[in-house]
Amino acid sequence: MPLVKSAHRVVQIFEFFAERKAPAGLMEVARALRSPPSSTSALLGTLQGLGYLDYDRHQRTFMPTLRAALLGIWVNDLLLSDGTVLRLMVELREQTGATVVLGAQSGLQVQYIQVMHSLIRRSGPEVATGRLRPLLKSAVGQLILSLKDDAEVVALARRVNAEEKDPARRLRIEDLMRKIEACRREGYGYTEGATTQGAGIIAVLLPTPPHQRPIALGIGTSLRILREQKLNFLAALRQAVKVHGRLLGLPVAPPAEARTTGTRRAAKR
Repeated sequence: MPLVKSAHRVVQIFEFFAERKAPAGLMEVARALRSPPSSTSALLGTLQGLGYLDYDRHQRTFMPTLRAALLGIWVNDLLLSDGTVLRLMVELREQTGATVVLGAQSGLQVQYIQVMHSLIRRSGPEVATGRLRPLLKSAVGQLILSLKDDAEVVALARRVNAEEKDPARRLRIEDLMRKIEACRREGYGYTEGATTQGAGIIAVLLPTPPHQRPIALGIGTSLRILREQKLNFLAALRQAVKVHGRLLGLPVAPPAEARTTGTRRAAKR
């Protein structure tokens, strides 16, 4: 059977990164694939848009995301590992009875790269793997933004607000910065009814290998249960973070400077 060239190129891209084990620029990928830069750029852009590649605008490099790794992680679970992210998510769901999500920034939004639905309570259709959430308003988004310096957070907020056609849906930068400071101070993100009416989420950052974008692990459920179980959920999440970090040999908490750097004056401009 003849190969479909575009599909073959996508596989080659992931094989290239699997061998390289580091970020790479457009021309490096194009040379490795012996492919025209224009078509390589289109493929890389498509994979980025789908959440399978991350793009560093400062370094102008691409890197596969955790979502790409999760495509085959079930095979790893079955044959090789006893301690993956998915296994931790399953254990959290069994422990709390709630929905467990794994999220990461995707452009100016947050994307759920994996969702483990509650087996007790039905989640709405808006809570599903691949779904997008507002970067500024979601607990996962605010938590990830807390790792950036204030100037970058303000710049992102202005871009998001500029693209929002409804003025009533724009978030005041002063309000956002207060939420970001709370994430930095308390070490977790928390929102009620931000994207799903009558429900909320509490989330913590998960340790990630070098070159991977930040990801957050969260527990979502009805507001009544979330308020009652907030501290228990937070303790369960932090324990999962410790287990995950130990399994990967990674530090549990981000460096202090990553949480606190940046000029506070940027928020007041």
